[in-house]
Amino acid sequence: MTLDELKERLSSELSQTKERIEESAWFNQLRDRYENMSPAMQKLSVVGGAALVSLVILSIPYSYFSTSTTYVEEFEGKRSTIRELLKVTRESSEVPNIIPAPNPDMLRGNIENQLKAANLLPEQMRGTQAVGNGSALIPKNLTQGVLEVSLAKLNLRQVIDLGYQMANISPSVKMTDLAMTANREDSRYFDVVFKMVSLAVPEAPIVQEEPVKMPGRGNNRFKKPSAGDE
Repeated sequence: MTLDELKERLSSELSQTKERIEESAWFNQLRDRYENMSPAMQKLSVVGGAALVSLVILSIPYSYFSTSTTYVEEFEGKRSTIRELLKVTRESSEVPNIIPAPNPDMLRGNIENQLKAANLLPEQMRGTQAVGNGSALIPKNLTQGVLEVSLAKLNLRQVIDLGYQMANISPSVKMTDLAMTANREDSRYFDVVFKMVSLAVPEAPIVQEEPVKMPGRGNNRFKKPSAGDE
């Protein structure tokens, strides 16, 4: 079908539809009412009809626009949720595994070795003792031991160096408290009490690998040929 034939067919259908509308009863009633109106009412009716038709025509693209806006908002919300999940997954995979903390006796030995390496005088080391299994910062069920290290007559450099060394014994050992007071005999030095807490880190479960079964072994046994089989 050519373009001219399509135009003629469309024009014919439009004219037939127009004739059917003009012949309908409701159209004739509306036309009679329109002709009986005053000129002002006729203008108002024309403006109202044009506005109604325009509203109907514009409502179609507006509905599509509103639906597309809703779809875009849903897509952006799901995309944001997926990004947050990927971020949490990436951060959780980057968290290092915390090794189990040394037991209180081993921790005491490590601290005493550090104090000996610092060449402290006997009068400066007041002792290392275990205190209540708990801390104001860490719940009791998350600790396996608390040690207090009491030292005397330390200068500021010694306080910083010893505190740094004890805080880096293990990732599972935390310094939760540091109390410094001026020494009574010489105010240039400090009496210090370090509180070290060993975290109760659970050990990772050991997964036992199942032995690999070789095909054709274990189930096939060779039979010794009997006299009847020969």
